[in-house]
Amino acid sequence: MNTPFVILVSPRDDEVKIVKEFGYRTILLRKEIPLTEIFEVDMPIEIDLNNEEMVLERCLELKDKYNIVSVFTMNEYRIPLASKISEMLKLDYSLPYKAAVACRNKKIARNQLNQANVGLVHYQLVSSQEDLLANSNHIKFPVIVKPSNDSGSRNVYLCQDIEEVSIAVQTILRSSENIVGQSIDSEILIEEFLSGPEFSVEAYTVHGHTTILGITKKIVTPHPFSIEVGHDFPAQLNSDEEASIQELVKESLNVIGVDFAVTHTEVKLTKDGPKIVEINARPGGDEIPELAKAVTGIDLKTLAFYVTLGKGIDSLSLSSPIASSASIRFLLANKAGKAVFNKDFNSSYIKQKKWYIQNGDTVPKTESNFNRLGYFIIHGDKDTSSTEVANSVQKYLDVTIQQPLET
Repeated sequence: MNTPFVILVSPRDDEVKIVKEFGYRTILLRKEIPLTEIFEVDMPIEIDLNNEEMVLERCLELKDKYNIVSVFTMNEYRIPLASKISEMLKLDYSLPYKAAVACRNKKIARNQLNQANVGLVHYQLVSSQEDLLANSNHIKFPVIVKPSNDSGSRNVYLCQDIEEVSIAVQTILRSSENIVGQSIDSEILIEEFLSGPEFSVEAYTVHGHTTILGITKKIVTPHPFSIEVGHDFPAQLNSDEEASIQELVKESLNVIGVDFAVTHTEVKLTKDGPKIVEINARPGGDEIPELAKAVTGIDLKTLAFYVTLGKGIDSLSLSSPIASSASIRFLLANKAGKAVFNKDFNSSYIKQKKWYIQNGDTVPKTESNFNRLGYFIIHGDKDTSSTEVANSVQKYLDVTIQQPLET
């Protein structure tokens, strides 16, 4: 009973490896567990994670038999469930369930921030075409239309008139479930369009104190699709811009009630100052932790586990920074067709490269973060920024899309 166990809720990254490296025993919860994963953990449990009552009941049974010290996941769809399990087990260090839900549901977070007058953003909610028609006179264009609780920039639309809003609403209403089978919130957000460059703030909060670890510049395609095509760390900001972004994020995390979490908060720097786009109670995706580690020596994923034990950055064994800046660029398909590229191209500047497809594969047009074609990572030094090099290298890795019948 004294051996410490960690419950892992449908992990998506390196959660199992991280937990095992620190000597903890592992209990894995997942709907279906592949054979390879079964042998990686001490106790594999197949269970329907969308049946919350069943999951909680099973975890109570586990508590009676094992010394559970943490519930850990970096899977954003499962963070509220992990939080609820932690609270039920009365663990000392966990993200409050109310905050976890707000981080997953943009309408809840937006409402709480507006009520606290923190980075005010005008919005309204509709759940049908009838709602939209009844409220159409109150819409000031352009606006962003998006689901309250989906992810990956899926079904996020910039709309210039009521007809475009109607089409966007109808499209979102047809998506009843997300990719893990959870119901999409019936209330759709219609928000004022925030014009300005986009950033993400990587931070962690322990015992109510938030530490900003860095700010990432996000490179995003023009709407209507809003696909993230690159990140630069650290963002090049003047001192006033950096201070205003940091202050907004700290205030926002406090309003939402975030604690014992690594967070990835997306921000637009508008003419009226920084505004929150969304708050995520997990490390950033798209290899942002790799960029941050190269520049700071801080492993955000390991830190995400440490905070569930009530520990902060002082407990981490930091590696030495190996770059003064780091950038990632993603490859996209500008139309549907056969993808042709030089998979063997290399450069001394490229530190990591990955293709999600094979040369010659037929691919759909890239319309979200979920169907990009690959990426490469660049490190910069004191003489040359990673941004400059990445933009130069990208032209050699760009993908040509041929029509399926073209030879």
